[in-house]
Amino acid sequence: MKAFSRLLPCLLVAAAFVGCAPKQDPNTIRMITEATFPPYEFREGTAVVGIDVDICQAIADKLGKKLAVEDVEFDSVLPSLIAGKAELAAAGITVNEDRKKTVDFSDPYVTTGIVIISAKDSPVKGKEDAQGKAIGVQNGTTSADYCVNELGQEPDRFDSPAAAFAALKAGKVSLVIADVDPAKNIIVQDGGDASAFAITSEPYFLTSEDYAIAIAKGQPELLATINEVIGELKASGRLDEIFAANKAKSDALATAE
Repeated sequence: MKAFSRLLPCLLVAAAFVGCAPKQDPNTIRMITEATFPPYEFREGTAVVGIDVDICQAIADKLGKKLAVEDVEFDSVLPSLIAGKAELAAAGITVNEDRKKTVDFSDPYVTTGIVIISAKDSPVKGKEDAQGKAIGVQNGTTSADYCVNELGQEPDRFDSPAAAFAALKAGKVSLVIADVDPAKNIIVQDGGDASAFAITSEPYFLTSEDYAIAIAKGQPELLATINEVIGELKASGRLDEIFAANKAKSDALATAE
């Protein structure tokens, strides 16, 4: 999902302020995220919950620490991590080579991809159909990168996939490109099968992407612990349970809204 491809200047500025980060409680590990990406992170009342939160809670439990979750603007997630304001960044972050230059990544915990949402009566099925149309995306994501790099055009950028979809319903854009899980959640919230919109891309994924936990560079022991936890969650079946529980919860919240 989340590309951060345009953030290098911000990352460099953030790195200059590491010494200004608040003093860390040794009994707490901090996670930084952006909570508009269900089922990976979303709000249940005032609490930030989701797949990424549950994985980071398991990491905190392994370390014998409390987990503190901070919700920030999407473009601030990696700069805040690099600036020392958190130990873990988990926000449906896609692993790529550019990002590996500035942060270290855990083993992936899911492989996913981006899809097209469009009107059922005028479906946009792929790259050829999408080119030249007004496209809504969440700013800073791999969906935005796809528009620029693969379609050769600048998309309309929004703060969240839901905001991009609102523009689609209002006729301000012709389609939305987003990660599959928030895209599914959007359709559920819009009425499910009764919605006039659907995921229409064929083949289903326009890209294949791995999500992982990001940490500041130079922490091999923390990285080893994170990878150990991810391995244990996969082997025990607990990771599948985390995905299923949060998918059900985010779908229920979407239906109720």
